[in-house]
Amino acid sequence: MSSLAAGAWTRLLAPRILAVVIALIGVVLTVGGAQLAALGGSLYYLVTGLACLASGFFLWTGRMLGVWIFAAMLAWTLVWAIWEVGFNGWALMPRLVGPFVIGLYMALPFNWRPLRGAPNHKAA
Repeated sequence: MSSLAAGAWTRLLAPRILAVVIALIGVVLTVGGAQLAALGGSLYYLVTGLACLASGFFLWTGRMLGVWIFAAMLAWTLVWAIWEVGFNGWALMPRLVGPFVIGLYMALPFNWRPLRGAPNHKAA
C-alpha cells in the first residue's frame, strides 16, 4: 500500500468510527421505535433511528451528507423535546444532551474535513 493510500485511509478513520457509533445508535432507536410505534406510541424514535442509520451510512461512505442528516436530526430533536416537555431544563436535559454531545464531536474538524463535499480550507 502506498503512503498516499495509507494517509487517505487514516484520514477517513475518524468519520468511519463515528459512522459505526451513530449506526449502532440508529439500530437501537429504529428497533425500539418500531416497537413503540406498533403500540401506538411516538414515531420520533423510529424516524430518528432511520436518520441515524442514514447518517452513519453516508459518513461510512465518506460523504458530507451524513453530517447534514445528523444536523437535521438534531434540529427536530430540539423541536420534539420542547414540544414534549416545554422549557423545563431538567426535563430537556436527558432528551438533548446525548444527541448534542455527539453532534459537537461530529463538528470537530477531523471528523468532517476528510469527507467528500466538505469545504476545502487550505492554509495560506
